[in-house]
Amino acid sequence: MANEKKMPLKSLITVVSVFLLNVPPMGLSEVMTRPRGVSLTNEEFYRDPQWFTCLDGSRRILKSQVNDDYCDCLDSSDEPGTSACPQGKFHCNNKGFIPKYIPSSRVNDGICDCCDASDEYLLPGAAKCTNNCRELGRADREKRQKEILLMNQGYEVRLEYIKQGAQKKAEREESLQKLRAEKEIADQLKDEKERIKQEAEIPEKEAKDAHTAAWEAQQAILKEEREKQRASDAFDELDTDSNGLITPGELADHKEFDSDGDGEVSEEEAKVLLGGVDQVIKPTFTGPVWAVIKDKYKSQKDQVTPEEPLPIPSPPEEVGEDYVGARGENGDMGDSGDIEDSDEEDFADEDEDDEEFDEDMDEAELMDQYAKHRTKYEKQKERKEKGEEGEEMPEYDESTKKLIEVADAARNEFKEAEKQVDDLKKSIEDLEKLLSVDLGPLQEFEPLQKQCYEFTDREYTYKLCPFDRTTQRPKSGGSETQLGTWGQWEGPPENKYSQMKYTRGRNCWNGPDRSTLVNLRCGLEDKLVAASEPERCTYEFQFETPALCITKTDLETGETDSHDEL
Repeated sequence: MANEKKMPLKSLITVVSVFLLNVPPMGLSEVMTRPRGVSLTNEEFYRDPQWFTCLDGSRRILKSQVNDDYCDCLDSSDEPGTSACPQGKFHCNNKGFIPKYIPSSRVNDGICDCCDASDEYLLPGAAKCTNNCRELGRADREKRQKEILLMNQGYEVRLEYIKQGAQKKAEREESLQKLRAEKEIADQLKDEKERIKQEAEIPEKEAKDAHTAAWEAQQAILKEEREKQRASDAFDELDTDSNGLITPGELADHKEFDSDGDGEVSEEEAKVLLGGVDQVIKPTFTGPVWAVIKDKYKSQKDQVTPEEPLPIPSPPEEVGEDYVGARGENGDMGDSGDIEDSDEEDFADEDEDDEEFDEDMDEAELMDQYAKHRTKYEKQKERKEKGEEGEEMPEYDESTKKLIEVADAARNEFKEAEKQVDDLKKSIEDLEKLLSVDLGPLQEFEPLQKQCYEFTDREYTYKLCPFDRTTQRPKSGGSETQLGTWGQWEGPPENKYSQMKYTRGRNCWNGPDRSTLVNLRCGLEDKLVAASEPERCTYEFQFETPALCITKTDLETGETDSHDEL
C-alpha cells in the first residue's frame, strides 16, 4: 500500500463528475447504455461503449465525451444531460406520470422541471427537488377518469342525438314527398280554376265592352250636342250688338285672342280668327271658325272667381305630417289641387256614397282612401271644365251583373287555388333548405338546429344560433349586432365538424364584415362557454356539445369505441 500511486485530487473530481453525469436515476445496469437525459426511444444511438456518432452524422466522438459538459456535436446530441449545448433537449422520464422534453438550458438551474427530479442532480436543485410523479400521475388519472366518464355520458347522449336526427330527417323527407304530391294536385286545380276564370271573363268582358261602347256612343252624341250649344252660346256672347253677325271689333275684349302678346287684340288678329273676312254669320261661326278658336275662347262668366273654392276633404289628424307633402303646407293639393270654379254642393252630392275616413284605418288605408277623394275631385273638376259634370256611365244591366258575379266567383276561386300553391311552394322551399344543411354524417347535430345559446361577459351578451347566425348585444341595452351568418364547417380534414364558420356579418366601420369561428368540443350539454374578439371584427366562440363526444372508453380495460350504434 505504501508504494501505491495516489490519484491527484483534480483527476479524481473529473472521474467522479463524468460518472455522475452519466448515471441515470434508474440503476447501475443502464449506466453504459442510456446516458442521463436520453429517452428510451433514442437509447440505441448511445449503446456503443467506446464511440458515439452525433445524431446528425456530422461527427464521431469518444463515448466518454457524452455528457462531459462540453458541446461537441452541432446538433447538441452529445449533451442530453447537461446545459452545455444551447439547442440541447433533456428528456424527463417521469415514471408514473407523463414523459416530456425540456430545453437543456433548464438542467441544474435550481428549478424543478421534471417531476422525477432528474433535471436537478447538482446543488442547489438536487437538495430541494423531489420525485412527485406518482402523486401527479394519480391526480392526472383521476382527472382523466372524470373526463372519460363525461365523454362516455356525452357519447350516450350523442347516440340519442343521432336517433333524433335520423328520425327528424326521415320525417322531413316524408313531409317533403307529401307536400310535393299535394302541390302537384294543387297545380292541376289551379290550372283548372284559371281555365274556368278565363272562360267566365270572356262573356263578362264582351258584355262590359258592349255596355261601355253603347254608353260612349251616347256620350259622343251628347258631347257633340254640348259642343254645338257651347259654340252657339259663344256666338251669342261675342255678338255684343245682337245683329246676328260677329265682326273683328267684337273680339277685341277677349284678350285670349292676342296672338302676338302685345296685350291687345288687333283687327288683323281678329280677322285671321274669323277666316279672313270682316264678318261671319252664326252657321259659319259654329262651323269652321269655332273649330279654330274653341281652345282659346274663354267665356266671360267662366272667368268669374267663385267666392269660396271647393274644399278638399282633409285626412284624419292621425295621419299627421305624412300628408303635408301631398297636400301642401296650407292643406291644398299643390299645383294639381288648386281649386277654382267649383261648386261645393256638387262635390258633396258626388261624394256622398264614398267611404268615410275611419279612425280604425291604418296609415296605408287612410292614404288610399284620401287618394280616392283627391282623384274624385280632379275628375269632377275636369268634367266641369268640359261641361260634362254629372254624367257617369250607368249601372250594368242585370244580365251583365250576373256575368260579373260569375266571373268574380271564378276569380276568387282561382285566387284561393293560387294561394294554396304558393303556400305549398314556400313550405317545400323551407323543408328543402333544412334538408340541405350538413348536420353531420349521422345527423348528430340536428338537435342544435333552430336553437340558440347565449354567453354573457362583462360587456356583452353573445348568441349562437347554429346553422343560422351569431350576434352580440350590449349588456347595458341596445340592438343586436350580427356577427355572421351560417357559412360552412371549417374544421381540419381529420376533424371537419370541430369548427363552424359564420361570415357576412355586419360591416365594421372602415373595416371588413364581421365573422365568427366557433370551436366545438365534447360536453355533456349544449352550451356556449366563451366568446372573444382576438382580432378586430373577427370573433371566436367556444361551444360544448354531446354531438362531438365521438368515443367511449372502457374504464377497466382502457379500450375505446367510436362506433355509432343506431
